[in-house]
Amino acid sequence: MSTLKALATLIAKPNRLKALLSYGHKGYLNSTGWFTAFDQKQAVDGRGKALPWVTYSFIDFIKERITKTQHIFEYGSGSSTIFYAERAGKVTSVEHDKGWFDKVKGTSPANAEMIFCELHRDGEYARKATLLDNKFDIIIVDGRDRVNCCKYSLEALSPDGVIILDDSEREVYQPARVLLKENGFKEISFSGISPGLFYEKATSVFYKASNCLSI
Repeated sequence: MSTLKALATLIAKPNRLKALLSYGHKGYLNSTGWFTAFDQKQAVDGRGKALPWVTYSFIDFIKERITKTQHIFEYGSGSSTIFYAERAGKVTSVEHDKGWFDKVKGTSPANAEMIFCELHRDGEYARKATLLDNKFDIIIVDGRDRVNCCKYSLEALSPDGVIILDDSEREVYQPARVLLKENGFKEISFSGISPGLFYEKATSVFYKASNCLSI
């Protein structure tokens, strides 16, 4: 819908405009801190604390299930690194953008390990979780080359590990969903909006019967 058409609709339906204006101080958008994230153009809650740029429904699901015994691996870094490090024992993040890597590394917590790796499709970046001498409880795929990242993550999971794929509604990532299900994983998809953004998206958790999130 064009901006002019949207404005015309609001003028024709003044109750919609009244409701939208009221959401600045009450309701879901206010309670989640959506307006703060929108104003700051960052993934934060209403108090300015870091959030991952995923759906609010997934944030509500995961925030109480992460424990200090868990080691998380992240494809992609940012405010999510801070969020997960506050809850997990350790977070390891791989980042392909050197400028962003330098910025995030300077603000990352002590239990967050940052790794820079140049991006080449189906290259070292996608394999990074398998190249480390670790098995990870949670692997979060929210960077580039996501289908290959999911494929190689299978080798890097702990026995009760889970894989999380952000933007799982996108057609380009459907091969990853198919692959994980073919390898015995079930999927829970958390759809909705995310911090500061108003389009609908999805964040999916792939898990087996025995899993570290008590699903």
